[in-house]
This record gives sequence, C-alpha cells and structure tokens, in this order.
Amino acid sequence: MMEILQLPFMQRALVAGVLAGFLLPLVGNYIVPKKLSNLGDASSHVAFATIGLTALFGFVTDLVVYAVPAVAIYAVLVLINRLKIPGDQALAILLAVGASIASLSLSFGARVNLTAVLFGSVLFVTNEDIIAAAAVAAVTGVFVFVNFGKTILYTVNEELARVKGVKIGYYQFFFAIVAGLSIVSGIKVAGVLLVTALVAIPTAASSLISNSFKKAVIASIIFGISSTTLGIITSYYLGITPGAASVIFLIIILVVSALLWKLKVRI
Repeated sequence: MMEILQLPFMQRALVAGVLAGFLLPLVGNYIVPKKLSNLGDASSHVAFATIGLTALFGFVTDLVVYAVPAVAIYAVLVLINRLKIPGDQALAILLAVGASIASLSLSFGARVNLTAVLFGSVLFVTNEDIIAAAAVAAVTGVFVFVNFGKTILYTVNEELARVKGVKIGYYQFFFAIVAGLSIVSGIKVAGVLLVTALVAIPTAASSLISNSFKKAVIASIIFGISSTTLGIITSYYLGITPGAASVIFLIIILVVSALLWKLKVRI
C-alpha cells in the first residue's frame, strides 16, 4: 500500500478518485429522482465527441472538453423547457449525437486511447484534471450545504418548493450544468461507458437503507469514495481498468444494501 502512495501517477489517480466519488453521487441524489439519469450518459458521450474532435484537429485542451458538454446540456435543458420535450428523450438524442460524432472523429483518424477514454486509466490523470474536479466539487459542496433545505424541496416536491419561493428553474440548471462538469471530471477515473454508474448506483444503494434525505446523501458519498478508491487500488494490483473495478465494488455495495433493505435495516 505504501508503494502506491509513493507513485506520483497513483497519487493523482487516488485524489481524482476521491473527488469523483464525492461529486458524482452527490449530484446523483438530485438528478436521478428527476428522471435525468440519462444526463450522465449524454454528458459523457458529448465529452467523448469533444475529445475525438480536438484530437482530430490537434487542439486538445481540458477547457474545451469541460466547456462543450456543459454548454450542450444547458442548450438541451432550454429546449426541454421551451418545447416540452420529455427530459430522457432529449438527453437520449444528445447521447446519440455525441456517440456518432465521436465515431466519425475516430473514422477520420483521430488518435485516441480508447481503453483509457472508455474505461478509465490511472495513468492519464493530470494535475489540471484534479484542479478542475476540486473546483467543481467545492462549488457544488458549498452550494448544497448552504441551500440544503431548498435542494430537498426541489428534489422531493416541486410544487411545495414553488410555494416556498424556491426558484425551480435555477436549481434545475445548476444541477444539470454541475452534473455535466462532474461527469467530465470522472471520465479519467471511470471512463465514458462506466462513469454514469457513479451517479446512479450509490444513489440507489443509499436510498434503500436511509430513512432521511440527508443520510442518503452522506451514505451515497461514502459509497462513491469507497468504490473509486478500492477500484483504483485494485486496478493497480490486478492490471484492470479502474472504471470496471469501481463498478464491481459498487455492485457489491448495492447487493449488500438490498439485503439490508430486505432485513428492514435502516440508518
């Protein structure tokens, strides 16, 4: 274990894993109940398309990879609200567009490490990735802490939230944009195909054993950080991708939570 902590690339990967394990389940508690879980897949595939295009044209920058999915998600949410398109349907369309553009980029010769992009890699986490993820995590964490009561109302009962003066549209766009940025920050650890698991599975597992929203949020974060940390460590020793290893641990957590729910164990 001490050997891992002495390797710079593993240090970066573990820090990125902790940030992703904190951020993605936190956001998941607010977008999954709103039936916007496809937002994770849509964001990751737009990020994949952006990576492909920037690699094809030779101007790979982290800023572009973060900005494009956030702008795309914002634009889709505007269309959802104005055209009254079902959220999952609009996001599924965005996912398809992102996947097709990524495929076209690869067909035209974009040089991308597919294993790292699709399933994550401990070798490709940079200091810039950590700084970006830390910034998003800090903003999101502070926002939720300061507005926790309002975020609960927004998530549980929108009508009551409106009566209480909560700006529903503002919260919707905030969590959507943050979710897009969070997904991008988690791609290096979990990969495009598996990063959404960090949004959905900890949220599902924590909801089974928690008797309050606050406890569910805390439990989901604990599950997320535990799975990413164990996944990264396992990937180092077994030579497998960190995304796959993290999802395996998440599934174990989900199964245990389901058993506890069956036994009527709550926290």
